[in-house]
Amino acid sequence: MTGRIRGAVGLGLAFLAGALWLKRKDSTKALARFHGSRLHDLLHSYFYFKWQATYLKPVKYVLEHPERFPERIYMSAGRRLMQTHHSKVLSTGTARRLVSIEEPVRMSNSEQVLPFEKARDIILENPGSIAVTECACRKIADDPCGPLDVCLVLGEPFVSFVVEHQKDGARRIDSDEAFAILEREHERGRVHTAWFKDVAGDRLYSICNCCSCCCLGLHALSYGFDVVASSGYVAQVDDAECILCEECQDACHFGALNVTDAVEIDAGKCMGCGVCVSECPEDAITLHEDPTKAPPLLL
Repeated sequence: MTGRIRGAVGLGLAFLAGALWLKRKDSTKALARFHGSRLHDLLHSYFYFKWQATYLKPVKYVLEHPERFPERIYMSAGRRLMQTHHSKVLSTGTARRLVSIEEPVRMSNSEQVLPFEKARDIILENPGSIAVTECACRKIADDPCGPLDVCLVLGEPFVSFVVEHQKDGARRIDSDEAFAILEREHERGRVHTAWFKDVAGDRLYSICNCCSCCCLGLHALSYGFDVVASSGYVAQVDDAECILCEECQDACHFGALNVTDAVEIDAGKCMGCGVCVSECPEDAITLHEDPTKAPPLLL
């Protein structure tokens, strides 16, 4: 029976591969060249980048309903998520630089900046190639935040593929428009995150602007799955300037601030996103590099 199942799966993959070949577009051929002889990776990548919201729906269901699965299966699914999909919180300045660079990026200390079991490569080919797409997490959220078109895809062959295949508004943009999107999301109090995934060859392929109500990566943190790495910074408060207005506490996506007689910051929860810095009306909060966390992504 197992042999029959494997045979059927193999036949299905071969059929899908043949269909892709017959209906191939230039961006599909570029994606195939990127993955080389790894047919499984190509098909996985094709499905993810073409139907990302559909891809994430079962992930969302499993993640948010631990009571419906045996613990062994649930934890196995969580570990699989941690092995295949990672992100790094970015300061606003780093996010701006990422969408402004024009030369290829190749960083050699990725295992330090990205402290995961399977370190991601900080590589960008054709970084000036940028697209904006609708955020898949927001699209499948029950009551999504707006706007949807806040996810930035970076570099090739990913940009050409999503522009040619996604039917829900993916489009090419220049660095000025990308910069403007980052600025607007920063003003809305969103967290900039750089994303890495197995289907992208374990490379950096996207910057999204996340909120704790919609983002599956931030949800995963709350369920104990560390798919998001700190920016490398931690917030500090100048008590002499603080007026205990609680704006920072309300704005924090990670529950890291607690305002009582003073502002208490849980350094273990603080991801160094800088949202509280921008929300503070007295400029009483600053970010400082935290030597206990993975170092910042510096370009």
